[in-house]
Amino acid sequence: MRAQLLRGIAFTLVVGCLTIPAAAQSPRMILALGSTGFLDAKSIEAATGAVVKFDMEKSQPKNFSVVVLANVAFPALPGPLQQGLAQYVNDGGAVLITGGSQSFGSGGYQSIASIIPFQIRSAGDWRFTSFRAPVPLQPGHPVVAGVSFGPIGSLNDMNPRGDATEILQSAGGGVGGFRYPLIAEVAVGAGRVLGFAFDMNELAGMRDRDVFIRNTMTYLLSASRITPTK
Repeated sequence: MRAQLLRGIAFTLVVGCLTIPAAAQSPRMILALGSTGFLDAKSIEAATGAVVKFDMEKSQPKNFSVVVLANVAFPALPGPLQQGLAQYVNDGGAVLITGGSQSFGSGGYQSIASIIPFQIRSAGDWRFTSFRAPVPLQPGHPVVAGVSFGPIGSLNDMNPRGDATEILQSAGGGVGGFRYPLIAEVAVGAGRVLGFAFDMNELAGMRDRDVFIRNTMTYLLSASRITPTK
């Protein structure tokens, strides 16, 4: 009788263990700050399953799998992001920095130059150039797959960074004989930073812009090692 009781208790414990749910996983989140008009939150969520937030509120960088900084000055970022962005990337976070008059050198990003995939040359690097067709250097890269780019006329004038991978550049004479780098990425610690040296909002008429945006968000989510849990 006692043996039957013990077997019954053991069976109950085993079944109980099997039915305990695994730790619930929160939806992955993308934090997008700045001039984010090019980002359609519903479209991104439908394509990736990730939730797009346009305000950090009381969250910390580690709550977001991807951070998008769209033509927003570095001093205008929330304090936790200013102070913790480099560590966030080193810990496995993924960041997209897009260009504009408030980005890169013109936006005060020199203080985090170690995670920028370009070499910032000056504090006033946003400029108009003659419209030039971009040259794909990595045509098979997931970000540019299936995307045709039209001429780009305004950009942040920076130099290529030696340890970064250039994905797209603009034909023509950059300073020092370089072509203008347009898209580059760099691995930093366990994380990744993708840089666009142009303002995404200025590509409103680009036929494949939505594909380009989805490609980019999907790629960064796959690169990120940050997956919040409840």
